[in-house]
This record gives sequence, C-alpha cells and structure tokens, in this order.
Amino acid sequence: MRKLSAAGQLLLLVSLGLVILGSEQRIREQAGLAGAEKKQERTEETARRYYELYENIWKDLEYFPIPQWKERELPVTFENSWLIERTYGGTRGHEGTDLMPPENKSGVYPVVSISDGTVENVGWLEKGGWRIGIRSVHDVYFYYAHFASYAEEFQKGDVVKAGQLLGYMGDTGYGKQEGTSGQFPVHLHLGIYLRSEEFQELAVNPYWFLRYLEQERLTVSQEDP
Repeated sequence: MRKLSAAGQLLLLVSLGLVILGSEQRIREQAGLAGAEKKQERTEETARRYYELYENIWKDLEYFPIPQWKERELPVTFENSWLIERTYGGTRGHEGTDLMPPENKSGVYPVVSISDGTVENVGWLEKGGWRIGIRSVHDVYFYYAHFASYAEEFQKGDVVKAGQLLGYMGDTGYGKQEGTSGQFPVHLHLGIYLRSEEFQELAVNPYWFLRYLEQERLTVSQEDP
C-alpha cells in the first residue's frame, strides 16, 4: 500500500472532518424535522379533539331556551357579549350570552332545557343567583343562571329532557345572601362548557349556537305552569 504524503494525509483528515460535520448536520436536520413533524402531529391531534368536542355541542342542541307563547309574541333579544368585561367579584370576561325578555318582569318568562341531560348543579351561586347546570348526553355542560324560580324541586342526578321547563327568568345573583335580586335587569344567562383530558372546564361562546336554535323554538301556553 502506498504511503500517503503529508499533503495527502492532511487532505484526508480535512475530507473526513467534512464528512463528519456533514453527517452531524444531517442528523441535526433530521432530528429537527422529526421534532417539527411530531409537533405538527400533536397540533393536528389537539385540533381534532377540539373539533370533536365542538361537534358534541351540535349533537346535543334541540331547542331554543326561551319558548314562544301561543297567545302572543315573546320576542327575545341577545347580543354577542363574549368576554366583555364584568366587574362584580373582580374584573373578568363574560363567559356566556344574556337573553333579554321584552319587559323587565321577573318570574314571567319560561326557560326550557336546550338538551337532554342530567342535573349536575342546582341552587344558589353568588354570581349566578338561582341556577341550574345540566350535563348533556355528549358531556357538554349547559349553565342557566339568574332564575326567579324553578319549575320543580330539581335535585342533582335528576334526568332532564330537551324542552322540559326548568323555571322562569329572573334577576337573582350578585350577592352572597341567597335570594339577592335587582342588581341587574331580568334575563337568562346561558353558559356552555366543555371538558377533556387537557382541561376540566373550557368556556365556549354560546352566541352562534343560539342563533342557530332561534329556528327551534317550542310553543307553549302562557298559562302553562
């Protein structure tokens, strides 16, 4: 075997160094590419799970929460007030939609369940007043707040059907004392919450779901209990 000259040896060492550096660069690039691909996969998986959770809301929707009266019109107004500032109990964003009746009268306007489900929470809350929380068949939590009164003595675990009367719009809440009322106009506050492995409670804007449900209003007699 012919012995390499000093210049040849130097050239070989340089060549080997370049090969090693190139290999390391390719390894780093491949690792970076693999990391980016994994990150993309995680992002896509998260997006898929969120999509499925939102789909669950659509699966549950049956009726607009305020029915129509047979005897006369019952117009209801609501705006997209999502995350608008609220200050009672500390500054926070509004996690819901407020449905306003035609007149500021408590205990007159009926509220029905949007979906089938099970009563998960009921009773007094400082901010929500007399409220009821219903966990739907597809694990969506529908939160109805500020009732003047309930239609019946609901208990945790009670099964509720879509369209079932829950109670009547009021102005209760914003007080630690049970029964506090009159701190704001009569209305129904509706909140929608999702949960998964990543979070226990994720608030969702109800506005567009309510716009969809406007075409799904039950008709009841004004005299119905």
